[in-house]
Amino acid sequence: MKRIAWGLAFLAWVGAARAAEITVALNASPSSADPHFHEVTPNNELARLVFGTLVVTDSKLVLQPDLALSWKLLDDLTWSFELDPAARFHDGTPFTANDVVYSLCRAGTGVGPTHSFTTAYNALTGIDVPDAHHVVLRTRVPEPTLLTTLSNFAIISAQRAGAGEVRFSTERGCGLPQSALPPTSDFDNLRMAVGTGRYRLTRFTAGDAIVLEGVMDRAGAKPRWNRVTLKPVPAAGARLAGLMAGDFDLIENPAAQDLPTLKQRGGFAWTVTPSLRIVFLQPDIGRETSPLAVGKDGANPLRDPRVREALSLAIDRKAIATRLMDGLAEPADQYVVPGLFGAMPDAPKRVYDPERARKLLAEAGYPDGFALTFSATNDRYINDAKVAQALGQFFTRVGIRTTVDAMTQTTFFPRRAKRDFSLSMGGWGDGSGEGMTLLRYFALTTNAARSLGTSNYGGWSNPEFDAAMLPALQEMDPKKRQADLWKATSIALRENALIPLYWETSVWAFKDRYTFTGRADQNTDVDGLALRGAP
Repeated sequence: MKRIAWGLAFLAWVGAARAAEITVALNASPSSADPHFHEVTPNNELARLVFGTLVVTDSKLVLQPDLALSWKLLDDLTWSFELDPAARFHDGTPFTANDVVYSLCRAGTGVGPTHSFTTAYNALTGIDVPDAHHVVLRTRVPEPTLLTTLSNFAIISAQRAGAGEVRFSTERGCGLPQSALPPTSDFDNLRMAVGTGRYRLTRFTAGDAIVLEGVMDRAGAKPRWNRVTLKPVPAAGARLAGLMAGDFDLIENPAAQDLPTLKQRGGFAWTVTPSLRIVFLQPDIGRETSPLAVGKDGANPLRDPRVREALSLAIDRKAIATRLMDGLAEPADQYVVPGLFGAMPDAPKRVYDPERARKLLAEAGYPDGFALTFSATNDRYINDAKVAQALGQFFTRVGIRTTVDAMTQTTFFPRRAKRDFSLSMGGWGDGSGEGMTLLRYFALTTNAARSLGTSNYGGWSNPEFDAAMLPALQEMDPKKRQADLWKATSIALRENALIPLYWETSVWAFKDRYTFTGRADQNTDVDGLALRGAP
C-alpha cells in the first residue's frame, strides 16, 4: 500500500513539474526582441512578458498599475506618476525614473522600419524627475489617450545601455550619444533583453522557438510558469496537429472548421474572444502615378473616389466572414466595433454590388478596368493569404485585372513603409478602444514630428478630415471627443481613405486540463493559461 501511495505521489510530482512548463504555438513570429522595433501584436506579446510598462491593460483593456503604482492628471498637459520602488530589472539593478526618461528618449530617435514607438516622445515638451521614484510628463497639447499609448511602451534599462543620467530638454531633446543607443541586434542576442517583466528571455531567434523563464523572485505579480516556449507555426493545420500530438499546450487561432475535430477527439477546449482588430484596405491616393496600379496615360486610378468606391462594392464581406473565416469574423461597415466609444451609431452599410462597381468604373473612365497588383501578408493575420486571393477574385470580376502578391510580414512591412504598394491589406487592433490610433496613424495628413499620419502610406490628405480629427486628439471631454470622432470617421468612410473589411474574432485552443482567458487586443498572455481549478 505504501508503495502504491508513493507511486501516486511521484506521478503527481511529475505532473506538477511538467505543468510548470508550457509550449505555445504562435500563428506569427515576433520580428525582434527589441520592444521598440515594431508595434505589431506578435512583438507586443513578447514585450509584455519580458518588459514592464508604466501602466498595463487587463484582458478587457482596462488600465491597471505596473511600474507606476499610481498616476494623476495635474492639468490637461501634465501627468505625474509614482513609480514602484521595489521594481528591479532581471539583472538585479533597480528601476528608477531615469529608465523612463531613457526609454522615451531612445525610442524617440526612431527605431525599426516604421518608428512605431515615437508617439509618446513626440507628444512631450518636458520630463521632470522630482526624485528616483517620481516622473512628470508634460505634453504639447492635451493627450486624452496618453495612458493607453504608455500601456504599450516598454521601459528598458538605462544602466544596461550605459546611458548614465538622461535629461530631456525642449530645445535640445535628449542628446543621447550613439554609444547609448543599442541596436536592435543587442536585444535579439539578449544583451539588452533585460526587463522588469514576469519572464526572462533566454533564447530568441526570429521565426524559431523563443524560450522564457519565470522570474519567481520579482516584486509584484508572479509568473504562473517556470518555463515557457513560444514556437511560431504559421500553418493552422500544423498548429492543430501539434496540439493533438501533445507538442503544444496552447495554440493561437485554430481554424474554425477544425474545432469539431477537437471536440470529437476529446481532451481539448477552446476560448473565443471578440477582438478590436479591424482588417482593411489602404489605397494609394496621394500620388499622381502609382507603382502597381496603372490607369489612363499612366495615371493612378485609385485617386478617383469612384474607383475606390467600386473596390468596396466589389467585395462580398459576408462571404469572407462566413466561408473563409468560418464565422470567426464580423463584416465591418466602419472602423470601430459597434457599441464601443467612437463607433458611429448609424454608419452607412457596406453592400456587395458588383454591377454598381462596374458602372462606377465606367464613369471614372475605366469601362475595361485596369491592371492592379494587390499586396498582402501571408503569415500575419488569420487566413490573410486566403482572404487576399478572394479579394483579388472579387476585383477581377468587376474588371480590375488583379494580381495578388502575398508575402511574409518581414518583407511586407518594410516595403509598405517605403510605399512600394498601390493597394495593400492591413490590420489594426485599436488599443485606445475608440478608433483614435487607427485614424491618427493611418488617415491624418502626415506630420512625423507630431506622430500624425505616420502610417498613412496611401498619402491621403483631406483638410475637412484633419479639421475634425485634430481636435479629437486633444479633447479631454469624452462627449465632445466622440462627436469629433464621428465627424472624422464619416469623412474617412465617405472617401474610402481606408476601406473596412471585417473585425477578427480570436480563438485559442488548449488541452482541457487548462483554462484560458483571451484578450480583446489579441495578445496571448501565457499567464492567462491556468491549470483547471487553479486560482
